[in-house]
Amino acid sequence: MGLYNDFEWMLRYAKMLDPINAKILEGLGKYGPRNVRFLAKSICLPPTTVSFRVNRLINEGYLRINANLDHPKLGLMKAVLFADMLPGLEDTLWRAIESLGFWTYISRCYGKFDGVYALFAFPAEQKRKLEDYIDKVLGPKALAHYLFFWINNRYTVAPSFLWFDFQGKGWNFQWRKWVEEILSAPEKFPEGLRDPEDYPILVDEIDLLILKELEKDGTVGFARLADTLGLTPEGVRYRYYRHIIEQNLIVDYDIAIFPYPPQISDMHSFVIEFENENALAKFANSLQKKPFIASYAKVIQKDFVIMHTYTPRMEFANLIESLNQLAEEKIVRNFFHVTLDFASSKCQTISYEFFKRKTWIYDNQKKLEELREIIECEL
Repeated sequence: MGLYNDFEWMLRYAKMLDPINAKILEGLGKYGPRNVRFLAKSICLPPTTVSFRVNRLINEGYLRINANLDHPKLGLMKAVLFADMLPGLEDTLWRAIESLGFWTYISRCYGKFDGVYALFAFPAEQKRKLEDYIDKVLGPKALAHYLFFWINNRYTVAPSFLWFDFQGKGWNFQWRKWVEEILSAPEKFPEGLRDPEDYPILVDEIDLLILKELEKDGTVGFARLADTLGLTPEGVRYRYYRHIIEQNLIVDYDIAIFPYPPQISDMHSFVIEFENENALAKFANSLQKKPFIASYAKVIQKDFVIMHTYTPRMEFANLIESLNQLAEEKIVRNFFHVTLDFASSKCQTISYEFFKRKTWIYDNQKKLEELREIIECEL
């Protein structure tokens, strides 16, 4: 994209950020996208206005809506990998991760780790096999250094325009106010961040197919779902409300927008270690309605949070300074970050193709053989 096209894009983008669209985006984050009439009533707008504007934002590429699933209720554990690659083995590492299956996101990363950042949703009963795959085979052959964490559910932060000046068409970042908010935040630990006690499988194959489609498009209608899955709209509706909603299989909806133009902004992943559980709770209780937070999750059995941020480049130093201030206040013990490369990133839904008769299928020996073949072909 040339400079002229960049400028044209940013002009259109600034026009898109009007008070009505902001109200709709905040409403989507609070109420979800599945009931437009209720959403429209809650924000005092006509349903036709809400539908038209949401569809336009999606069609013009400013908005994406995806279901964020409760993976422990599907029998899956979430994990994250930060990896330094051995020189010349980028393609090898990507192919090795993709061949594993059960990955949900991969991106090139830079900074503390110059290599690959990957997210997994792996069968909980076989978690040790993923550890072995990375530690005993992938690590020695393709990785110079890596960190691997099991995490709980990822929580997204809904769009908020509290810090946006609609008249001036600009953001007013209130970093000091955020630090003060953390220091005075309650120490009550958020229930959603508690480590799962178990990993039951509460779905069958059809439920999982519906969830997979909602991961791709959280606005998809029952009629289209029915056509895709070979069911009746009534059957899809029944399963959605009686299986998915009643069992709370969706944590929230990711109302994904770029609060600031991507030409001048970056996505980062932070690993933050806190002084104790109370400090982590205070921090987590401050994250909602912050326009620079995309999502966050707690590391299992540790006082760590993995947080994705999206910031204008000119504001990134202020974010780092805010975390340093929290370290001085004995909230944060340590942290590091990597920059995620938009252009290289890939994502996929849960690996529904490996789910048969309410059981996740993972052939460890086959995967190890595939990995060895990939590495031997490249070396």
